Order: sequence, then structure tokens, then C-alpha cells
Amino acid sequence: MVIQKLSENLRLQFTVTPYIPDPAQEVFTFKPLRVPGALKTGILYGAAPEDLSGREFPAGICIAVAGDPASAESAFALQNHPDVNFLFISGLTLPDLMSVISDVFMEETRFTTQINRLSVVSSSNAGLQPLIDQAHSVLECPIVVMDSSYRVLAISLGSLAEDHQELSRQQEIGIITERNLKRMKRDRVYEKLRQAPNHMLYTKARDSDIWWVNMLITVHGIEVAETGIQETGRKFSDYDFQYIRFLQQMIALEFQRSNYFETDFGIAHSIFVKELLDHQFISEEMIAQRAHLLGWKSAPYYFIMSVYPDEQAVHPSQKKMEIFVHRILSVLPNCRWRINDENLVLLIPRQDSSFRFFRELGALHELLRFNHLLAILSNPFTRLMDVQKGYDQTQAVHRLRSVIKEERRLWIYTDYVILHMADLLRGSNSLSDFCHPYILQIFRYDQENDTSYLETLREYLTNINNPALCARNLHIHKNTLYYRINKICDMFDLDLNNGSLRMRLQLSLELLQMS
Repeated sequence: MVIQKLSENLRLQFTVTPYIPDPAQEVFTFKPLRVPGALKTGILYGAAPEDLSGREFPAGICIAVAGDPASAESAFALQNHPDVNFLFISGLTLPDLMSVISDVFMEETRFTTQINRLSVVSSSNAGLQPLIDQAHSVLECPIVVMDSSYRVLAISLGSLAEDHQELSRQQEIGIITERNLKRMKRDRVYEKLRQAPNHMLYTKARDSDIWWVNMLITVHGIEVAETGIQETGRKFSDYDFQYIRFLQQMIALEFQRSNYFETDFGIAHSIFVKELLDHQFISEEMIAQRAHLLGWKSAPYYFIMSVYPDEQAVHPSQKKMEIFVHRILSVLPNCRWRINDENLVLLIPRQDSSFRFFRELGALHELLRFNHLLAILSNPFTRLMDVQKGYDQTQAVHRLRSVIKEERRLWIYTDYVILHMADLLRGSNSLSDFCHPYILQIFRYDQENDTSYLETLREYLTNINNPALCARNLHIHKNTLYYRINKICDMFDLDLNNGSLRMRLQLSLELLQMS
């Protein structure tokens, strides 16, 4: 046991004054300092203050003293042995101190044994339920593991004297009860878990006196399940919380090597999506026949959504995307999908062509944010023949992100179609040739005079009906905004009441950005 950890354990019950020059020094056993023999590292020696008097101690040894560091003997030892680890525990006799240290070592041994048993069960590949049963035998309290759709994957309750939270009912029906689901949503358990250190939360519901440890289980950075451990019978100790943190890792490991992420989607469906993306069909009739054979139901509209790791993603991988499919299908059901390299491509059937559904789908935005992903949505289309066209649109926006430089989770192609046109155009032309001369004049004026008139004009044209928002985005007063716009109009002979001119100016601003 590391001496620093030993000190922290003792401080939970006693007044401890540590003087530890080497906090990482480990001790494996303990004995009284009065026992004859050479002093060695790796042993915690128990002593009374008078045992310190007149003795020389080798560097690096650890001594627990039953007494106050202010005593003459203690002060002398501290002054003459600055490289010895001392723990002063007040209010205890030496026999009491040795008994306390014995209890700490026994608890550490018990903890190590429990961890080893959990590891053995995990390595046996017996599955998630035996892992939870082993943890239950140690913690002696209810444990529930649920996936993202609130389906109970493993549960161990033991004998419940009282079941105020319907856990036995959940065990019976295999899914969280409506009452508990409302509690979790009301108390924003998932949202708090995502923000909590190590994705672990120790809390209780507002209408209950029962405390829970909730843990988010993630695999490759994707949240796959939630584990709830009810504190019953006794308060959890520091060792219990260490054990629970280890259990969290073992559950995540079990998910990685199990078949929880297998779907009934089928490889034939994925191949069909790949063929649509590669435009391998020459007629709508061939596509319709293939879709019919696979049981696909037609829809009035379709969208392509491509999902990519963002710059903050750690170790993006195809496996991560495979796991993420199971999360996003709970938000966008009936999708067909394909993983290309490290990006996920979704074919989404819809009853209408509106983007509003996607813009306002909070669960989608939260999933993307938490898992360090971003999504790009194509324009709607009505024929499966146009799948490749929709995919090309999402790829175009992904290429343009370095130019756009906006921070967002959901990107929609229609918002950037002019930039895409400019990107295609600049392959054979100079984009500045297509810019309105007024825009070029303002651009040159800003460069020569260190002004920001072009930025002011861009913001004003973007939010022409909301000058307050425009001023706020520019970090200026609304009166300053009006002053700048009037000055721009006077200097460059602009009539911003002309809608046709405003359109050409905005188009030129897009071309200039790409240029």
C-alpha cells in the first residue's frame, strides 16, 4: 500500500499529521519499532514518541507515531530525519495504533482479493450477468445495468426488504419502469453523468432517501449503457467506491468483447447502401426490385447524413462508428447505414422534406457533442437513384469545413451550397473576377486602413432584420452599427434598400471567403 493512501485512509477516522517526503513509498506489512533488528523500507513501523528519542533512522522508511508531532521527541526526529516518512496519529495509544493499522491492512487485503475475483469472472467470458452477480456478493446491494434504450441487460437484487423503486418489477419485465424512467429524466441523470468526473455520480432522487451510484459505460468513447448501484444497509466506504470504479471498467470490457452491438440489420442491407453510394444501378426499376427483396419500405423523401469524428476525437476508428450506430438508431429509427473508412453514412427515410426536424432534434445534437462527432446532412431527394448525389453533398461540406471555420455539430448542405459552387468554380477561374466591384473596394480599403467595414457589412446583410443581434455579434452598440453602415453606404455609393444589390453583395462575400 502506498504511504500516501494509508495516510488518507487513517484521516477518515483520526487526526493525522503527515510528514511524507516520498508519498509513493510502498509498505507491505507492519511491526512495532521496538522490535530489534535493522530497519527496512516496505515496512510500516508503529511507535510511541519516546521510541524516537536518540535513534537514527535510514532514509525512506515509514513510521506511524501514536502521538502529537509537537512533542520534544517528535520534533527532534522530524528535524534530524527529513527523509523519513512520518505519520502522527493523535489520541491513540501504541496498542490502539497497531490495532488500527492492522485493520487498514486487512481491509486492503480484502479489497485486493475482491478485485482479483472480479477479474477472474471477467476473464472467464461468462458474460455480463455473472460479473454483476460477483459484484453483488461484495457490495451486497442492488445493481442494474441498462442499455441506451433502457432495456435491462443484467440485474442482481438479492432479497429486498422494501422495493420502493420497483427494481423487482424491472427484473420481471426486462426494462426500466415508467416511474423510474420519469425520475431519471426529471433529475437529468444522463446529462449529469456526462459531465461528472469518470462518468460516475453519487446522488439520490428528490423524492427518495435512497442513494445511488450511477455510472456511464463507454466503449471507444461512445456511451453504451448505464449502471445503477443502490446504497442499502450501510454507507459505501472509500474501498467500495474504488471497487465500483473497477467494476465500471470491467463492464466496459465485457461490452467490447460481447455481441451486444450485433444488429439484425444484415450485411445484405449494408452492401445495398454501398451500391447506392457507388451509383451501381442503371435504372429505378432495378433499385425498386432490390429494395423490395430486402423489405425496404419506400418513403416520400430521403436524406443522407454523414457522421465524422471531430478534431477532439481520440483514436477515431471504425469500431467506434459501429458502436455509435446503436445509439443513433434510437434517435433516427428505420435508417440504413454503411461505414466508409472512419465515417458513418446514414440513409434516412422521411415523410417530409423539412430540415426543421433535424435542427430541433436535441437528442441528436447531444449525442454528437458527447461523443466528439459531427454530422453533415444532404438536401432531401425523392429517388434512391440520387443517394450518391446526396453523399457527394455531405463530402463537399466536409472538405469546406476548413474554409467555413464554424463550431457546430450539425452541418446542412443547403447552408453552404454557394460555397460549394465557388469551390467548383475556382478550379478554372479566379473567383475575384465574379465579385461585385464594391466588395473588392471595401476589401482593399480595410486592408489599407485597418478597418473592419467588410465584416460589418457581412454581419448586417446576414441579420438585416435584427440589428440588435448584428450589433451583439460585432460586440458594438446598435448606434455604432448604424453609424458604420451609413458611412459604408456614403463612401462606396451603396443602396442597401435594393434587394437585388444585397443578393449580389452577399454572393460576392461568399466568393471572397472562398478566394
